[in-house]
Amino acid sequence: MKRVRIPEEMDDPRLGANAHRHALHSLALANRLLGVDASVRRALSRTAPATASVLDLGCGGGALLSCLDHTRRRKLMVGVDRSEFALKLAANSNPFVAWIAADVRQLPLAADSVDVIVCTLLLHHFDPDGAVAVLTEAARVARCAVVVSDLTRSRIAWLLTWLTTRLLSRSKVFHLDGPRSVSAAYARAELRALARRAGMERATLTCQFPFRMLLVWLKHRSASGINDGL
Repeated sequence: MKRVRIPEEMDDPRLGANAHRHALHSLALANRLLGVDASVRRALSRTAPATASVLDLGCGGGALLSCLDHTRRRKLMVGVDRSEFALKLAANSNPFVAWIAADVRQLPLAADSVDVIVCTLLLHHFDPDGAVAVLTEAARVARCAVVVSDLTRSRIAWLLTWLTTRLLSRSKVFHLDGPRSVSAAYARAELRALARRAGMERATLTCQFPFRMLLVWLKHRSASGINDGL
């Protein structure tokens, strides 16, 4: 299946508030029910202590950060997104997080300033050069690790995503954006190549249910070479 990137409805600044809110809620619900948030949380627990600071790139409505720290034990949580509307919703639901409006390719943060950088369902929004820029910035700002979760591209993933979005939600935006995200997603080999270009030669890449892949890069691990977990 050839990669095709069509701009998603939630990226359109003209999208109405109600439609945007409904789509964000639907996405958060899908990630929770399909175990995506839980898989990221498990990866985080293997890479850093429970009190480690976390930065979520492309945080949207902030649901993932709330999942990652429901006990509020972390010393710092930061969410970055370019959508002012999404950040406003996130701030209303969780005032304990620092919400920042910024370009994820040019973070207004110092090097090694946050323990772990998390990036979910974000890379497929960018062309390869843009995705490398995101990963490079994540590697620069992370003190300990970078955790990336995204879709894998295939015809069956597209079909099941089309079906799942309609079963879980009535959001027309969610119905459109779900399959578009699969079409724009990178294949495993492509993500490995992007990671290498960003200097993440020691990353580990594994498949996750359903039709997801998880890349974990430890900044100071001594092992060399990207490892395929399958």
